[in-house]
Amino acid sequence: MNKETQLWYLKVKGRVKGPYATGLISKNILLGRIHPNDMLSHDKNAWRKASSIREVMPDVIKHRNDPNYKERLRAARRWADERGEVREVDASGNEKIYKTRKKVTHLQIKTTGILGILSLILIVSGLIVALFLFTPDDPLAQINCAANGQDGVVFDGCHLQRKDFSAKSLKNSHFKNTLLTNSRFKKAQLQFSQMDYANLSHADLSSANLTGASLRAVDLRGANLNSTIFTKADLSYADLTGARASGVKLTGAILANTIWFDGSVCAKASIGRCLKQ
Repeated sequence: MNKETQLWYLKVKGRVKGPYATGLISKNILLGRIHPNDMLSHDKNAWRKASSIREVMPDVIKHRNDPNYKERLRAARRWADERGEVREVDASGNEKIYKTRKKVTHLQIKTTGILGILSLILIVSGLIVALFLFTPDDPLAQINCAANGQDGVVFDGCHLQRKDFSAKSLKNSHFKNTLLTNSRFKKAQLQFSQMDYANLSHADLSSANLTGASLRAVDLRGANLNSTIFTKADLSYADLTGARASGVKLTGAILANTIWFDGSVCAKASIGRCLKQ
């Protein structure tokens, strides 16, 4: 089985879970739900620490020497966390919790009398029904690293170096935390795609349409962006160092803290053009 479709078993405190796709493991390491010292295995026989397996470690964690490492790590965690809460442990071992949206933490219900008890039973029953009706699909089933490319496909966490998506229609597709070095997207339709924290270094995106796409903290170093359309795209914290960009369209693009082509960093208020800090 190749890296793109590899499944992993996870051992935590003696309990074995899984198997899980590479992208799912990587995402949970990023969010701190899986510790780098937790053990992974393909076959439940040979176990290795997650930190020793390069393909499962999030790319942001591999670049600790990046001057913007802390900001990029926190941003990547915030964007990847569907629960709206990020847990982070500092050097002293203290846990910090960053909440991105309000959550209902408890319900106060009066249970005095028969009506109160009946109300409690109805509420609990409703919550159980909602749990079954609205449980999200298995992320393992959604990710399809072997897909050739079509609208809405999910490649999150896949390893797709040198993959050729030229002239493909990939609207609303997901490439979060995907390894796409030297891949080809020439004239591809990528409108409103999710590409946060993907590694697109030295990729060919010439004449590709990324209108409204999310490319936060994406690595575009040395990429070919000639005539690429980034209209109203989000390029916050993206790294454009050394990319070719003749005729690139950035109308309305968010460029907050983007690393510009010359290595300088754009101001947070940058939209459509890079304002120097």
